[in-house]
Amino acid sequence: MKEKQVSGVNIFKDDDGKGNVFWRVMLGKRFTGGKVIKKSFATKAAAKKWFAEQHEPKVASGAHYFELTPAQVAEAVNVFKRIKGKGGLTEIVDYWLKHACPAGGTRLFEAVAKEFIKSRDAMMCKATTMRNYRSAIKMLNEEFGQVEIHGIRKADIEDWLIDSEWKPRTRKNYIVTLSTIFNYAISSEYCVVNPAEYVPRPILDDKPPGILTPGEAEALLAAALNCMPEMAAPIAIGLFAGLRRSEICELDWAEIDLNGRTIEVKAGKAKTRQRRIVTIQENLTEWLLKSSKKNGRVAPDVDLFGERLKHLVNGRAATEKDPGRPAVVKEWPHNGLRHSFGSYHFGKYKNENLTAAEMGNSPGVVFKHYRAVVKQPDVESYWQITPYTVAKLNS
Repeated sequence: MKEKQVSGVNIFKDDDGKGNVFWRVMLGKRFTGGKVIKKSFATKAAAKKWFAEQHEPKVASGAHYFELTPAQVAEAVNVFKRIKGKGGLTEIVDYWLKHACPAGGTRLFEAVAKEFIKSRDAMMCKATTMRNYRSAIKMLNEEFGQVEIHGIRKADIEDWLIDSEWKPRTRKNYIVTLSTIFNYAISSEYCVVNPAEYVPRPILDDKPPGILTPGEAEALLAAALNCMPEMAAPIAIGLFAGLRRSEICELDWAEIDLNGRTIEVKAGKAKTRQRRIVTIQENLTEWLLKSSKKNGRVAPDVDLFGERLKHLVNGRAATEKDPGRPAVVKEWPHNGLRHSFGSYHFGKYKNENLTAAEMGNSPGVVFKHYRAVVKQPDVESYWQITPYTVAKLNS
């Protein structure tokens, strides 16, 4: 006796040859879309009830229901219970795939950082910028290098910063660099969010820039004349023309016009990528005339310049044969040469537009940082520093 319910389904009475009668249900490939399913029941009613339970989801979702194992079905039921009210399963799976399986593939932070550096080299970023990127990435790789970049979370970055003993400005610089790398990763489809973007930046105190007193500026130039004469002109350019360290180290003597009393900072050498003409102040003219170099680069490369400047600033300990030389300052102010120029130039001319034009900066920044930093007697003393006044310190 056979009872055919729907195509591919048989419900029929059978026996085991020993007089035991039962009802069998067979779901064929036409019904399941895949493997044949057979099940036996003690009564016809039980067989039909089970079939109805199988037929209902098939009508709703198609034959793919039967491709799932009982364990998968149970897992799906549990998942639906957990996500109830939080969206559909497809929506949630799509979100997971997007974030956990990025379209560009999974990449370790170290690999992405390496690609980032190559991209910035191709963009022809300035040497100083690249040096800063490489220095920051070296530290970042120690923490995140072997972590897949899409798996780094805001909390991971915050925990790393909390464990550090960096000053607020250093912490902020790392956050900014991280954010830039994550933005690159997003553009390359290695991740879809920038966790560093949501890490609070440290609030920096609005302190006036650190500068040298006229006496300290004289002492620094005196040390240069005495120990490293080749450093006198570059330091004087920083103090009395306000060029950035990177601009000084890329400056050529051909770009200095002593007759016209101007220094040309070419666009390719300026941090802002904009050409500017800087006025040579009267006392700076004397320092440039005194230099023995009149062609080629004005200063050594940035790293060597920094080392030599540090040597001059720190002085040297006295010995039996050498009376030594005291340190110029106890603590060298950040960007001390340029900040000194900005403060004393604004103090002299009282014109933020003029000082901004000389420094390649904005008037707003000049007014904010350099207004009322120095007293007028110090302003006058500063612009009277010449090789002649400094020679007195060495005599």
